[in-house]
Amino acid sequence: MAESSLIPSIGPLGVAAGVVLTLLSGLLIEQLVHFISWRYQRAASGVAAIFAPIITSSPELAVFTLALLGGQFEIAWGSIVAQPFMASTVIYPAVVLTALFTWMLGRRRYRLPHVHRIVAVPLLVFTIPLLPILFLHPEKYGLYGQLYGVLLLAVYFLYAKFMLREEKVEKGPASLWLRDPALQTAAALAAMFFGAEWMVSGIKELGEAVGLDKLALSVVLVPIATVIPESIVGLIFIAKGRDDEGVSVIVGEKALYSTFYPGLAMALGVYTLEAAAATALELAIIVSIVEVVAIWFGYFGLTAPIGLAGYLYYVWCYTLHGACPI
Repeated sequence: MAESSLIPSIGPLGVAAGVVLTLLSGLLIEQLVHFISWRYQRAASGVAAIFAPIITSSPELAVFTLALLGGQFEIAWGSIVAQPFMASTVIYPAVVLTALFTWMLGRRRYRLPHVHRIVAVPLLVFTIPLLPILFLHPEKYGLYGQLYGVLLLAVYFLYAKFMLREEKVEKGPASLWLRDPALQTAAALAAMFFGAEWMVSGIKELGEAVGLDKLALSVVLVPIATVIPESIVGLIFIAKGRDDEGVSVIVGEKALYSTFYPGLAMALGVYTLEAAAATALELAIIVSIVEVVAIWFGYFGLTAPIGLAGYLYYVWCYTLHGACPI
């Protein structure tokens, strides 16, 4: 392949290697969630909501940082906007498919993740911060945009403090495969990095081998490869029928992608509201609001078809027409 990479390509085998390494990373992080919960007497769902998304989103933070240092502000902002969009359109279908598959194998009691209405509150809360961004055009309201970014950062830290409040944990210490939590965290990050790199390069080479052009790969297949590493911890919890922790990870991702990351970009004055970015945010908001309504009636994931339709709509608009009417 002509494209350079930080690690050598292993061809189409990279797909299998990437899936294995990503799954390994998720299992390592899952163990860390329970260890930290026991060690510091914090609720497992709270640790899952804060710790897991920060680790799994580290590749996106790296892309943002490198693009920012290189003066590529549009790429930096694009990597931020992509997160709430992907979380609302592609991750929900991945959660539903995981739940259905493991239910068919007898590993779960419910077909869909079983949640309580209270889950709708944080999902709604972390959808609302995206709305003002659509009106804070940097060429007109740059200073207000930066102040709003600082506010979003403060909101996320308050949320993290609340989620990581003390709670009595009666279970014994969770075992770590690598015994040392710092070493296990480093191993999880390394496995995620190599897994994501090999998965993306492997999908590209596999697609080229069967005749798919690069455009089709970039807008259809590669995003699937990036979703798996982001959501692997939540998917593992869901697959094991531990919906509280699994949904907490999904909500934690939502919080991180709707407050911390856009807040960081806006506080630094690195954001734009060109049509592609605005449409991605609008679709994320619409799907999230519908998901809140579904959860209020006791179901999580019913918006998966709507989210997937939104993703395909976005792809259709910007690959065939260059713009979306929404």
